[in-house]
Amino acid sequence: MKTTTRVLELLSSTSTYLSGQQIADQLQLSRTAVWKAIKALQDKGYAIKSKAHVGYCYVDDNTLNETLIKQNLNNSLDLDILLYDSLPSTNLKAKELSLDPTLKRPVVLIADQQTAGYGRYQRSFLSPKKTGIYLSILLDNDQVDFDPGLLTTATAIAVTRTLEKLFPITPSIKWVNDVLVDGKKICGILTEGIADLETQTLSQIVIGTGINFATPMTAFPPKLHQRIGSLAPYLAKTSVSRNQFIAEYLNQFFDIYQNYATGNFMPEYRAHCELIGKQVTIEQGQKQFNAKVSDINDHGALVLADGRILSSGEITKIRKE
Repeated sequence: MKTTTRVLELLSSTSTYLSGQQIADQLQLSRTAVWKAIKALQDKGYAIKSKAHVGYCYVDDNTLNETLIKQNLNNSLDLDILLYDSLPSTNLKAKELSLDPTLKRPVVLIADQQTAGYGRYQRSFLSPKKTGIYLSILLDNDQVDFDPGLLTTATAIAVTRTLEKLFPITPSIKWVNDVLVDGKKICGILTEGIADLETQTLSQIVIGTGINFATPMTAFPPKLHQRIGSLAPYLAKTSVSRNQFIAEYLNQFFDIYQNYATGNFMPEYRAHCELIGKQVTIEQGQKQFNAKVSDINDHGALVLADGRILSSGEITKIRKE
């Protein structure tokens, strides 16, 4: 393990100041090695405060930190967490890692920035550095009849539970994969499968989540401001960091995931969904039509008033009554 990593882990595990000598003694390093490691961490952006004759103290200022994330995970979770300064896409990287047999599952990939983030239908997902949460989970799949819609809806509930636990927020869900706060999208979810060509089965799953956490609205084109939102206004009133949010989201996700195939969370999903009973415009491929939504079934599919059941598509407009 690198000296910088060891020093960061030690400082992250305490809220008090540690002297350079205490750090050196605990890690069996020289004072010079400690000083160089702290300087390197500060240069990389970690908020390590120093006080003369007292020592050093780490401050969680939203810089991604594996130690802080793991400290806030449920004791039952044993996850491989991989942090990246920048990736084209966490989902794409997860697909690459799916070929590595030495990595145990699940694997959590988190990037500080995405340069080619994408959502459904390959639409671009803006992912500016240091402010958002761009996270993918690589999972083995042992289900013969894997239901991607049900996993996407389960993930949406993991996000809403996290929001409700950490903020004074009542989020809503726009079928099938968007989580909204104050009527604006702050989170998108994308579930993708990885096929085993030899067995012709779906061997692994990638579930990607992109969240506008501390992202300022100036990061988005003005034409998106009516539809896209951010948690930034709520962060000003709380001390929640990206590391805390990520840990709580992972806690909620894996709590649901162990039994998600039962669909026992669907009543909660329906309660958060803003579509039931509404007249909407639906787009499927090149086709667009109007319909009334009567329900969402236990597989996360849209049930229309005329009896049709849709497992895919996009709601492009919700009519106000």
